[in-house]
Amino acid sequence: MDAAAAKQVGARILGEIEEESLEELLDNLRTASLPHSQGHPPLKPQIPIAALSTLISKHHHAEQSTPPPLLTISGRFLPLLYHIVSTLLASPHRYAVVIVDADHRFDVTRLLSPSTPAAGSSEQDVEVEAEAVVNQALPAKRQDLRHLYVYRPARSRFRPGVEPANDSPLPDQTQACIAAAQHHMLYGAHPSRDRAWWGTIVVGGGGGDVNTGWKGWMDVRRTEVAPFGVGLSIEEALSERERRHERVSERGWEGRCREGVYSWK
Repeated sequence: MDAAAAKQVGARILGEIEEESLEELLDNLRTASLPHSQGHPPLKPQIPIAALSTLISKHHHAEQSTPPPLLTISGRFLPLLYHIVSTLLASPHRYAVVIVDADHRFDVTRLLSPSTPAAGSSEQDVEVEAEAVVNQALPAKRQDLRHLYVYRPARSRFRPGVEPANDSPLPDQTQACIAAAQHHMLYGAHPSRDRAWWGTIVVGGGGGDVNTGWKGWMDVRRTEVAPFGVGLSIEEALSERERRHERVSERGWEGRCREGVYSWK
């Protein structure tokens, strides 16, 4: 092969090399080990909750849309966010997660199960209760919270043309906060270097991998309890009332969209 031919071959090989940024490389690595959603290509980043991930994949396939955002939530969205974030932080996934809380409503303590060992419990009882906590919808432990990064954009009460009562951050403030958080996770010094960074969740604003708003395509609400049957007598209704109260107090949550329903407690 003469020098000219070798030069052409080398140029062709170099032209076939695909460039990839550090952000793209990290994005590919953090989702490579997650299972594909049923029947559809995997979306990035994946939420490691099989039933929810399947609904998300079906939605984007039906809408012919591509994330971000992966999921937009409306209604009583906070319980679903707590469920998702707690799952991401906990073993075996052990991700680091960024929350941009434009609404100033995200409560970190709600990521932990309310079940705690009672005073005076034996060591065996404590182990049983700890195992039960892991199996619930909020599996994160206290030490996992070190890998959650919550940013709250400053509120601006006095802005031209805006009512003083509306003190939400400006959209550009939220986007600047998202950019700063992403830069810190990629290039800053933080204690989560041994964890993959899953992505960004925005509470009360646009952008991020998951966000909330009144236009969200998944609506979160309490699971409905069936009403008293038709023709029920007063005596029967009174005897049924206590059982109905128990069902109401134990009811879970559901996220509804055109593609189906995701339920959890």
